Amino acid sequence: MNRADLALLLVAAIWGTTFALLRDSIRILHPVDLMAIRFTMASIVLIALYGRRVWPITRRAAIDGSHIALWLGAGYLTQVMGLATISASRSAFITGSYVAVVPVVAMVLTKTRPKAGEYFGIALILAGLYAFSSDAGFSLASGDLWTLGTSVTFGVQVVITNMLVRRSDPMALTIVQVVGASVMGWIFVAARGGIGTPWNEIPWWTLAYLAVAATALVIALQTWALGHTSPIKATLIFSLEPVFAALFAGTFFGERMHSREYLGGALILGGVVVSEAWGHVAGWIGSRRAAG
Repeated sequence: MNRADLALLLVAAIWGTTFALLRDSIRILHPVDLMAIRFTMASIVLIALYGRRVWPITRRAAIDGSHIALWLGAGYLTQVMGLATISASRSAFITGSYVAVVPVVAMVLTKTRPKAGEYFGIALILAGLYAFSSDAGFSLASGDLWTLGTSVTFGVQVVITNMLVRRSDPMALTIVQVVGASVMGWIFVAARGGIGTPWNEIPWWTLAYLAVAATALVIALQTWALGHTSPIKATLIFSLEPVFAALFAGTFFGERMHSREYLGGALILGGVVVSEAWGHVAGWIGSRRAAG
């Protein structure tokens, strides 16, 4: 793994900590209120740290960042809307299915196809996701549909970011897309008549973590890393998210993993390893044949 892959691995680990926190937060805050406050706090952090370095933001970065922001905001909004009615494990399972969405989007937008090892890795990961959350079942309830929208929008966002980050400054794109998502959130808040939760009841420490680590840091790392790897490889790494979620829940909330979850985790990890090692093994075999 190179530095970009390691950065994406950290992104998956941080994302894995957010499902339980989001589920608890939306018991207090409406999903659009949560989105608006979270992305506003993240915007303040990013502008304070990097605003002077990227200012003035170029017209190209503003357009590209706004484009990404539409998909980013839609993904986060549909995720929290879904979590209002479904469990964290069900959300992780459906969201993780975008490992199958990204190759399709990549083929349509960039005319690239997965390599043989990536096909095999995707198959193992999908099997692992099913085993990991086999109690989730399948239905067409509103929460499932919202989260299915998350899977599609995040899949498109990964591919679009990979395409656009190559022609704009990654940090400028990060700031524009996070600010754009916060604006989307406040538009929905205004449509609802304002924040519905008293300010003293808002879980500020949880929101601070979600904003700083799980939004500002994560989006910055993801945007930079997607300029140095393929969207399919990135999604394979992101598929480790439910594994990290289970480890986090077991460590801090006392939730025990069952045998099917160990099996699912092993399949997901195996899919990532196979897709990573396949090219190296194929290259080694090819060089041996050429030498022989």
